[in-house]
Amino acid sequence: MSSTCDNELGARREQGPEALVALSQLALDHMEQGVCVYDADNRIVLVNQRYLSLFDMSGDIVRVGTSYREVLAHSAGRGNFPESELDALYSARIAQIAAGKPFRTEQRLATGLVMSLELKPLPGGGWMTICDDVPRLARLEAELRVQTERSQHALANMSHGLIMYDADSRVVVCNDRFLNLYNLDPQIVQPGVSHRAVLDHWVSRGNQPGMPTDEFRSSRLEDVRTRREKSLLVMRYDGRMVQTVSRFLPDGGWVTVHEDVTERLQYEETLRQQNFILDAALENMAHGLALYDSDMRLRVCNTTYRKIYLLSPEETRPGTHLAELIERSMANGAFASEYSPGEITEAARARIASRDRSPMRRRMSNGTVVSVRYCALPEGGFVATYEDITERERVIEQLSEQYRRFDAALNNMSQGLCMLDASLHVIVCNRRYVEMYGMSPDIVKPGVSMREIMEHSCELGIHPNMTGAKLYADYVERLREGEHTLHRHLSDGRIIKLNHKRMEHGGWVVTYEDVTERHKAQARVAHMARHDSLTDLPNRTLFREKMSEGLNQVAIAGGAMAVLCFDLDNFKTVNDRLGHAAGDRLLRWVAARLKENVGEHDTVARLGGDEFAVLQRGPQPQSAEKLARRLVEVLGHPPPLESQSIHVGASVGIAIAPDHGLDADELMKCADLALYQAKARGRGAYQLFEPEMEEEARSRHALEQDLRGALEAHEFHLVFQPQMRLESSELTGFEALLRWRHPSRGFISPAEFVPIAEENGLIVPIGEWGLRTACVTAASWPDVTVAVNLSPVQFRSRGLVAMVTSALAEAGLPPQRLQLEGTETALLDDSEATIEILHQLRALGIRVSLDDFGVGYSSLSYLRKFPFDRIKIDRSFVGTLGESPESVAIVRTIASLGSVLGVETTAEGVETEEQLDFVRECGCTAVQGYYFGKPCPASEVGRTIETLNTVRRVA
Repeated sequence: MSSTCDNELGARREQGPEALVALSQLALDHMEQGVCVYDADNRIVLVNQRYLSLFDMSGDIVRVGTSYREVLAHSAGRGNFPESELDALYSARIAQIAAGKPFRTEQRLATGLVMSLELKPLPGGGWMTICDDVPRLARLEAELRVQTERSQHALANMSHGLIMYDADSRVVVCNDRFLNLYNLDPQIVQPGVSHRAVLDHWVSRGNQPGMPTDEFRSSRLEDVRTRREKSLLVMRYDGRMVQTVSRFLPDGGWVTVHEDVTERLQYEETLRQQNFILDAALENMAHGLALYDSDMRLRVCNTTYRKIYLLSPEETRPGTHLAELIERSMANGAFASEYSPGEITEAARARIASRDRSPMRRRMSNGTVVSVRYCALPEGGFVATYEDITERERVIEQLSEQYRRFDAALNNMSQGLCMLDASLHVIVCNRRYVEMYGMSPDIVKPGVSMREIMEHSCELGIHPNMTGAKLYADYVERLREGEHTLHRHLSDGRIIKLNHKRMEHGGWVVTYEDVTERHKAQARVAHMARHDSLTDLPNRTLFREKMSEGLNQVAIAGGAMAVLCFDLDNFKTVNDRLGHAAGDRLLRWVAARLKENVGEHDTVARLGGDEFAVLQRGPQPQSAEKLARRLVEVLGHPPPLESQSIHVGASVGIAIAPDHGLDADELMKCADLALYQAKARGRGAYQLFEPEMEEEARSRHALEQDLRGALEAHEFHLVFQPQMRLESSELTGFEALLRWRHPSRGFISPAEFVPIAEENGLIVPIGEWGLRTACVTAASWPDVTVAVNLSPVQFRSRGLVAMVTSALAEAGLPPQRLQLEGTETALLDDSEATIEILHQLRALGIRVSLDDFGVGYSSLSYLRKFPFDRIKIDRSFVGTLGESPESVAIVRTIASLGSVLGVETTAEGVETEEQLDFVRECGCTAVQGYYFGKPCPASEVGRTIETLNTVRRVA
């Protein structure tokens, strides 16, 4: 065996350099690049077939020994460059070669190929040319350019602002919509700028985050740190509202879309369009070359190979085995592998044996990626080429990532998007578009025509009463008109808004937005603007429109129309006693009863609070009076609320057109005046407008104006009426009664001015004046009480107890000598709060009376909740005792009730001896009335006391 090896070595020594050259030639002929090597005399030493084929040159001419000038002349003859340029080109190249430094150049051949030429000087003299074509790079650049244009089209046509950050919180891309939305400077907000810098610039432009600026910055930075997706509502510099939605990407970056939602706050929530722009990348390849014999031992290699694998010339001496080269390269740190050098070598052997020329990727320790190819030689051995594909890999990876990001942005848009070419075929569409129409993704995909899509959607029944052909024809016709927006009403009730934008190089970008809820919201807003939110009845605005329409019809066609204004009696009591929720239920009940009882063409409206109105056509005033009677009866019997019976009614004012006018404002004024008269009659009634009511209203207004200055002008005074105990005929005290002496009208009845004072709140200061005056006056009397009436308004005002305490203290009147009288109306206004006030007054020692008992609702629950000292029976019953058995029964019942409860019962309005005998017989304990004395001024109280005491002694 040793002898055989010696023979082979001897044979190779005998062959000498020629064998090595032959092997080199064989390796060169299998390279993908063209190679031509020249000696120091510029004559060919080696040339491969790839070099000849690239330049379309003859091997008979371009061969070993041919001079460089002859090569150039032959190349010019083949049309690779003009022959006129031969001398200049030769001189320039020789000068560059003589400089001793490698250089690159490009040359376009007659075949159309663009050649990349790399000329390198050789260490021992001479030089070499390595050639390669570059169309692949050009094709990649073209592909990237087309994709970039499409991305820019999609991004520029988004209706949302978009900004994308990378994992280092720096801007990747943002669109013009984002910059314009916030009035941002594109010189500041651009790729590479930090997230913090964008925030600072955003705030400096007057945009408001809805929280302190520092807090906003901290919050957003924390969101980025924790990768917390968030939706924010911010205010733009001009007051418009923008919603931002952030979503984080798996690579550590995130996308934020910004949508102007100023109008959507009134309509319904959506999100920003997302899009990405693809970055272009170019490949720059470098190659290494190594020639191995059949024993996998190195024969020759170039410098690029050594650089890639960090090998020195000593380590790559000819004869070194591939396994040893791998081992040395790994030891030098060029690359690491989970496989041993032997295993890698065996894998290479297997690829060579199977003639597998596919590339292998190897990642080097310095981060570069090398493509390794093994090409088996016919005579044995193989050629290995090593191409640095790091840049290509980076560009491909970046391009894939851009595609992924673009796809992620596209499919995370709240809107559907479809990009069409000039022939209306789909270039790209997102998932939202397909899902929005419920179509099959197997049909709706790039390349399909819009005609096919529309036929598919019509087959699904999406477009009611429409064929695909008609839908497509209409669509094409609309596109001829240019950029436009249209709305599709789908069979399931949804409304889709389509917005069409032209692309610069032809075709369309179409966005699809579901605006169903927005349209519903608009309809609801339009409805709510003219309807009451609680009862859904027409509101004052719609009522006035209907009234104007009705008045026009009356003016043109004749006939009559009535306006009925309703006001609920004692509605505030329900609110105060049972709460506003109960009050709202009552209002809805009233609205339902009104709608049930009016005619089909009548209009019922809620004007506000407890005010309602009806427009009624027909014979007038008969129809209006009939309706008013029925509604007063119906509304006077409401259902229980909160398991408690309630006492409300309705008062109605009626005005008739044309009798009372054809102007809406005038007619409403007439109905309001009639309503006021109805309430003045005791509520639960209706009143037809009469012309004299206007004069009464003016008179009442004048009286109200005079009332405002009456207290300051000292026009009020008190009179006092005695109160007697029946059993002993003893004087127990006086009731203080308010009187007004007008400077020009004379004496004005309390029945006339007190209701006005209660309506405008003047009763509070007037009542306080009366209480303080009564206390001061009574302080000078002997040991008798003074009774003062309190209005319901005074019970509702704050500080009643404090005011009474102050009045007693200032007058020096013992609390036991003060008696406060309140009507059932006052107590019904707010039972719990009023009862609490009564308890506080009682705790001071003040006596409390229930006035006018029997004329109101006579709710016995108040007698249970609070132990009154006295119940006063209204004069209306006492005055009819001799005529009405019912009055006798009522007085007896109240007196009996007082006896059982241990409460005094005072009969008011006793004017005759017969009435006195009646109330005594009925069981009343005290009386008050003209029989014992008329109300007298404070100066006459002493004489009245003396007179009544004398009468008592005589009796």
